[in-house]
Amino acid sequence: MALAATARILPPGSEALVASWRRRERTAWPLRRRGVDFGFVLALRRDPLDRAAARYRWDASEAVFLPGIVASILPSVAGAIEASLQMFERLRKGRDFLDELERRLRDQHEFAYSGSTVEHLDPRDVETVFFDAATGTFAGAADLWARASWIANDESDRSLRIRHSSGDGAADGWMRATERTTLAVDALARSAFPECAAIDGCGELQGLLRTLLGRPYHLSERILYNNAPDGGAVFHHDAEPGQLGVCYTQLQGRTTWLTLSKRRLARLVVRLGLATNERAGLDRLDHDGDRQIWQLLNRDLGFAKHLSALGAVYVVEEGDSILLPSQGFDDCAWHSVIALGDRPSLAHSYGIFPLLGEDAATVAMAPASRRGPKVAP
Repeated sequence: MALAATARILPPGSEALVASWRRRERTAWPLRRRGVDFGFVLALRRDPLDRAAARYRWDASEAVFLPGIVASILPSVAGAIEASLQMFERLRKGRDFLDELERRLRDQHEFAYSGSTVEHLDPRDVETVFFDAATGTFAGAADLWARASWIANDESDRSLRIRHSSGDGAADGWMRATERTTLAVDALARSAFPECAAIDGCGELQGLLRTLLGRPYHLSERILYNNAPDGGAVFHHDAEPGQLGVCYTQLQGRTTWLTLSKRRLARLVVRLGLATNERAGLDRLDHDGDRQIWQLLNRDLGFAKHLSALGAVYVVEEGDSILLPSQGFDDCAWHSVIALGDRPSLAHSYGIFPLLGEDAATVAMAPASRRGPKVAP
C-alpha cells in the first residue's frame, strides 16, 4: 500500500527553494543535529490514516503517523505543559531534580520519597529519584523511580529526558517487575506530570491502539523528552522483550522523524553496497561497534536523501502522535529524531505493553534485547 510522503528533505544550499516554499505559506525548517547540517525539511502533507492503512503499516513494522490526534485535548493541559517546559529549563541550569519532584508531588500522599542517586561515572546522568507507594491502590510497591538525564553524551546538545521505571535503577529493571509495580510507576508519572492526560484521555488514540493490538494493553516506561535545538536521538529501535511498540506524542514544538522498518532499512544498506543480502544487513544494524553503519545512519546526507525519497520522513507537530511497532528484534521500526525550531520542545513517549492481569515477572526470562548501534557521536 503506497502512501504519499508527508515531508521532504532538501540538501544544504537550497535556500532559494525554501524561500519560495515559504512565500506560498508552506512550512520549512533548518535540519541540523550536533554539528551535521542536513539542509531543510519541508512539511508536505498531514493526511490522517484510515484504519486499514494504519493496520497495514503496523503489521509491516512501519511507523504509524497520526497528525493532530490529541490536538483537541492540549488546551486542557496547557498549564501542565508549560510548567514542564519551565522545569526542564531549570534542570538545564542546574536545579536539583529532587526539588522539582518534591514540589510537584507535595499535595499527594500516595507516593513517598525513598532516596536519590547521581551516577557520576555516566556523563549523561543528572539524578534518579526513588519513591515507594505508601497508601492507595498500589500501597507497598517499592523502588519506583524517575531519572533525569541528558539525551546525548555531547555538551553541544542540551536535550534532556525523564524516564519513569522501577527496580534497582538498572535500565532493564522493569523486566523483573510485577505488573502491579509497573502500573504503580505509571500512576507516579501521571501524578508528577499531569499532561499525561493528553495521551491517556484521547479516546481516538486509545481506540486505535486497541484495534491494532487486538488485546488489552497499558502504556508504561513513560519518558518525557525535551529536545533542544540542534539535538535529538540517533538511529535506534525500542524492541524489548514483552514490549509491543512505542507511542510518541508531541505536546509542544515539533521534531523531524526519519523512520523505517528494520527489514527495509537492511535492504537499503544492501542497495548502498554495505551488505550482500538482507540478513547481512540486519546483522550489521545489530552490531554496536560498526562505525561505518553508524556514520551512514546518522551523519550521511546522501542517506537522509534516500530516506526522503522512500517517504520515511515526518514532521511531528504539537498534537501529533507517531506509533512505532515492535513485533520482534528484526520486525520493528527504527527511528531517528531531530529537533526543530529555536526552543526546546516537549513530548511524551510511552512503551506499549500487554496487560496480563497477573504477575508479569516471567517477561524477565526473555533474552536481553539488541538495541542497535550505541557508538557515541
